[in-house]
Amino acid sequence: MLGVNHVPSAWSNTSRPKLPIPALVDGTNGEPVDLQIRSGQWSFLPGVMTPTLGINQDYLGPTIRTRRNTELNLNYRNTLEEGVAIHGHGLHVPGTVDGGPQLEIAPGDHWQPVLSIVQPAATCWYHSHTHGRTGDQVYRGLAGMIIIDDDNTTSMELPNRYGLDDLPVIIQDRTFDAQGRFVYSLNDAGEDGWFGETVIVNGVVSPIAEVPAGKVRLRILNGANARFYIVAFADGRPFEKIASDGGLLESPVSLTAMEMAPGERCEIIVDLSDGRPAELLTLFEDEVDAEGEGIVGNLLDLLGGSDSPVPRPSLTLKVDRTLLAHTAPVPDRLATISRPAETEIINTRDFVLNMDGDEGHGAHAGHAAMDMTINGSAMDMNVINEQVRRGVWERWRIRSNQGAHPFHVHGCSFLVEQMEGVAATPDQQGWKDTVVLDDDDWSEIVVRFDHQATEQHPYMYHCHILEHEDRGMMGQFTVTDPTG
Repeated sequence: MLGVNHVPSAWSNTSRPKLPIPALVDGTNGEPVDLQIRSGQWSFLPGVMTPTLGINQDYLGPTIRTRRNTELNLNYRNTLEEGVAIHGHGLHVPGTVDGGPQLEIAPGDHWQPVLSIVQPAATCWYHSHTHGRTGDQVYRGLAGMIIIDDDNTTSMELPNRYGLDDLPVIIQDRTFDAQGRFVYSLNDAGEDGWFGETVIVNGVVSPIAEVPAGKVRLRILNGANARFYIVAFADGRPFEKIASDGGLLESPVSLTAMEMAPGERCEIIVDLSDGRPAELLTLFEDEVDAEGEGIVGNLLDLLGGSDSPVPRPSLTLKVDRTLLAHTAPVPDRLATISRPAETEIINTRDFVLNMDGDEGHGAHAGHAAMDMTINGSAMDMNVINEQVRRGVWERWRIRSNQGAHPFHVHGCSFLVEQMEGVAATPDQQGWKDTVVLDDDDWSEIVVRFDHQATEQHPYMYHCHILEHEDRGMMGQFTVTDPTG
């Protein structure tokens, strides 16, 4: 059996929990959204309370809903005894409100960013981005989802009833000790980051969601610290991928399995009109593809053949025929994506991620050694690594010297031209903010920044394996006007 979703014995004879749906907070009217960063306790194991962190709740945070051409007014209050920076991952906002490590909220302090939402509809998220402690704080619970709506998506025949046929699905993996506490250590993390043993969805193990007998939309976030997931349904049923990190694809793409790197989001639509339950599997890519031979699309091959036991589902969608179903077909056309002409791309930058730890040293107070680099430099809060002009298209080429990495860029969405040396597949041709790269060949993106980022509040580019980020695999860049 595949080594996925290792379930402690405490779960072996318990009833399946209901999928928790994070509270939906309306941020479209401009009123302040109060967000308290707090400690708490959460029951991951039956009858056992685990110390956690959360935002307005004991674990994770509410889903914040906003809309294009409105202002999102956030009011963070840090009640912890440690500093916290909170980044709006995927948001196109200036560096002053991006929530990078320069904007750490001291214990007992407030941060009140006002975000002008100008981008198309997308599933984004917010999470800790505290210098040197991002992995630890996200692992303990400091993350939540952001949904951006716009006139285009709300006018379409897409499932949109939050918590009913439009579900937030935050997938993570965690390890627990005998007392039910989290097991985590940046210093003890392996070269690929910290891998948990047990898959959790919205903070619980193997939940059930009751859904209508029709089209159901899953907004899937890989919220893991380090693991790449392969997502598929146990019966091999196809699903339609309609959106990636930065919003809708031009057309839906039919898939039976997909790989998701840490930080990535995918919106999919699955059809349950046949009334059969749909069991979502979350497979660990490092174990499925242990020999490095690539991920195959056929589900039976993926699971090792029809005689292999099926792994425990990470989420089961169970049909309730009393619920009003969404039965409209998925639209053939979803969005129009304008790509720059080659003549518009005026600059090329290369980035090489290095895990050897023998090039460069950055400032890092009291944590694991800053031994991972980009272009030979480890993250240093006092160094601006790149200077970019606003409103100008660039090509960024990125590769690693060892292994696969999800490369994330703040303040933008970009278009993937090639991934790991191969032309982007149709499901990767939408707007993205995270691209996968490895040591086989270059990944290439075209990107334009439309907001400013100053030396005091720069943007970040980094590996989204959080332990790599915390160990220095991150850089800072400014965005200024061409005449500046």
